This record gives sequence, C-alpha cells and structure tokens, in this order.
Amino acid sequence: MRVDDLNRRTVLQVFVAGGSAAFLAGCGAAGGQPAASTSGSATASTDSKSISITDQRGKTVTFTKPVTRVVTIPMPAASLLVAIDGGADHLSAMHNASWVAMRDGVMGTMFPRALELPHDVATQDFTPNVESVRALNPDVVIQWSDAQLVAPLENAGLTVLGLKYNGRQEDVDAWAAMFAAMLGKPERATELKAHSDKELAEIKSLAAGRASAGPSILYLNRFTGGLKAAAADTYNDFYIKLVGGTNPATGKDPLPGVGMVGLDVEQVLKWDPEVILLGNFDAAMPQDIYSDPVWQSISAVRSRRVYRVPLGGYRWDPPSQESPLMWHWLSDIAFPAARSELRGKVTEY
Repeated sequence: MRVDDLNRRTVLQVFVAGGSAAFLAGCGAAGGQPAASTSGSATASTDSKSISITDQRGKTVTFTKPVTRVVTIPMPAASLLVAIDGGADHLSAMHNASWVAMRDGVMGTMFPRALELPHDVATQDFTPNVESVRALNPDVVIQWSDAQLVAPLENAGLTVLGLKYNGRQEDVDAWAAMFAAMLGKPERATELKAHSDKELAEIKSLAAGRASAGPSILYLNRFTGGLKAAAADTYNDFYIKLVGGTNPATGKDPLPGVGMVGLDVEQVLKWDPEVILLGNFDAAMPQDIYSDPVWQSISAVRSRRVYRVPLGGYRWDPPSQESPLMWHWLSDIAFPAARSELRGKVTEY
C-alpha cells in the first residue's frame, strides 16, 4: 500500500486487526518495477570508535559501540533483527504481532528465548508504551518514522531509528543495512542482499524461459469479515507477475485504486481465478472457501488450488528477509510441473 499517500498508522492498523497480524500487508512494487523515491533512505558508516547511521527520516544517530539492547515496534523488525544477528540475545522487546509471528512460525522454535521477551511495548496501531520501553533501558528503539509515533519516545530521552515503508524489497535492504551496522555486523546486510538478488535473477530467468503465460492468481489479504484483494501498486501484484502469473485485480477488469481494495464475491466469480492465495492477516484457511457453497463454481476451488501463504521465519506475504522463498513457493504453485528445490532452499535460508 502506498503509505506516502496514506497515513501509515491507519493503513497498517488494518493489517493487525483481529490479533492475527503481520506487518505491511503485502504492498508496493519491487524488483523489476521502478522504485518510488524514498527520502531519507538508510545509510550507515562505521569506524573503529563509533557507528553512525542515517535513518529513513534523514536523522543521523551515533553509537559508541555495537548495540546490545534493541526494542522493535514495526512488525517485521524483530524477525529481521534476529535473522541478521543470528539470535535473539540483543532483542529486548517487540510488538505483540511480531511475537505472535514468532510463536506461530519457526523463528520461536529456532530461538526460544525470543518468546520469553516482553511484547507489550506498543498498541495495535504502533503507539509506543513509553514507560514499558523506558523500563527496558534500550540502546535504541526501532519505530515507524511518523512524527506522532517517534516524538513520545524521543521526548522521553530514548534513541530512535525511524523506518519508512513503500512495499518494496528495497525496504528490506535499507532496514538490513541499518540493523547490521548498529549490531556491528555490516557484512550480514551485504550477504542477505546478494543472496536475494541471486534468487531474484533465477526467478526472472525461469519466467522468461516459459513458452506461455501462467495462471491467474488472486491474492486475498482478507477473507473473514469482508474480502480485500491485492490491487495495483502492491508487493503481491509484483510477485504474482514475477513468477509468470497474472493478477485479475490488475488485469482487463481491474479493481479501482491501489493497495488492498475491498470487493465482493461476485467480482471474484466474474474473474474466475485459477489460483487463490489466502494471506496471513486473518485466520482463513482453504477449507473455509472449499466448504462455502458460494465459491464452488470458481476454477481455483474446483481444482483445489487455494493456498494459505506460508509463515516461516516471518510471514511470506510482505517483503522480508525470506522473500526469495515466497517467490520460489509461488512459482511452484503456479507451475507444479516444474517444481524447484524449495525444501533445500528453505533449509539453506
């Protein structure tokens, strides 16, 4: 979703409603699409005495040594920090939705200490619980860069790194660069980006080598309590097209607007998608669609090609350190006769 056009607090609150939440509901373009200008993109520089980082507000903060106590409020930040650091020892607390993702995914199994950490540091809409955060005495707090979210923390004397989100893989690269620098491990950001770039090139090569277009794939960010589909300018639209599929929500009969757009089942019936993806932003499962009489005539239902997007080290819907796994998984879903070595790639990641 284009959060430069909308208030991020309002946009992201939609994604955490119902407690089954995740960060950044699949949003924005990436990879092969032109990148929107992002002011204050992250840069980091280090020397033997200090670490200076310019956050995505354009504000520079300096640490005298690598940080050891980090509180994260944006939902993707906790898992990304652990992935870069190789453990949860330097994570002090996180947003509850981040904690839920760790509990329900593999991250909490790999790093059980993370599940013991406080996760009451912010409300659903990312408003910080300043007293809870101060009690942890963090070296730095990671927060969305909206002034109303940062100001209470800085007014309390806390050091804040502000993040912005445009729904692109480049967001992950920028955050990783900041996190790796402040942890004293800048090489980790370089490593992650190189790996991601390699996998992106592989997926593009596979798609370019196919003789025909892939199936129509509809991504539903919400199923329970009202349908929402990934329309124009979403990360989900990007990866559907990346693997060689088509997105009916941006095709000949597109949904109006950008981001996650509401629709009714009659529109889905009209599109008749061949594959339906259920996002990790509510509790819907394929069986919920299979058992609903209204959906029985849709191609994806008749061929049993309804899938819930995986939750690994983090949810695979939005851009993250595991996005290449989402690209390969979706490629396998779209083209089952040419499956990749996904299990091996998961183990590698």
